[in-house]
Amino acid sequence: MGRLVLLVLMLVAVTSCGNNRREPGLLAPLTTTPVPLTTPMNDPVLTKAADAVQPLLEKEFAGTYAGLEIRGAMIVVHRKPDPRLDEEVRRVAPDARIEFRDARYTKAEMAEHVTRVMDDREYWKGRGIEIVQAGPEVDGSGVEVGVVAPPPGNFARYLDAYYPAMSFTLTTSGKIVPAPYTGSMPVYPFPPT
Repeated sequence: MGRLVLLVLMLVAVTSCGNNRREPGLLAPLTTTPVPLTTPMNDPVLTKAADAVQPLLEKEFAGTYAGLEIRGAMIVVHRKPDPRLDEEVRRVAPDARIEFRDARYTKAEMAEHVTRVMDDREYWKGRGIEIVQAGPEVDGSGVEVGVVAPPPGNFARYLDAYYPAMSFTLTTSGKIVPAPYTGSMPVYPFPPT
């Protein structure tokens, strides 16, 4: 009996395959409404707001500004708490949805340590650690340091001890090599003989 039920179910499943026609009168109406071509990443309102806000933050609020990102349908401004910054951003970008998040470090503080780490690459290389890149975290949490291979020991702790005013995260990024030249070969005139 169980085999018969299973056989009937299989036959129903097989015969219904390919029968995807709609019943008459149940057709969806055709619409001429265009599908919007904007996404959060190319939303002109967000882009315009970010283009207006970022230079203002970097110039006028370097002492509290950490980073800016477009996340979903809003702009996220990372900064040390600053009511004047918040008020000015809302004034400059009234049509954008903006969220303010607290940051531990400013962009200027992180940039200073990025420079220090990159200037000290030979020091670290002499200790068996090859640093290939460093950059500020957009959320103001510290500096990300990229190394060629996992370093010996706890390198983040060494960085924290060597640069006590900053927090670091590590990534293994591999060696950075310049791209090969793909342009045409320059032609130099031969000297007259």
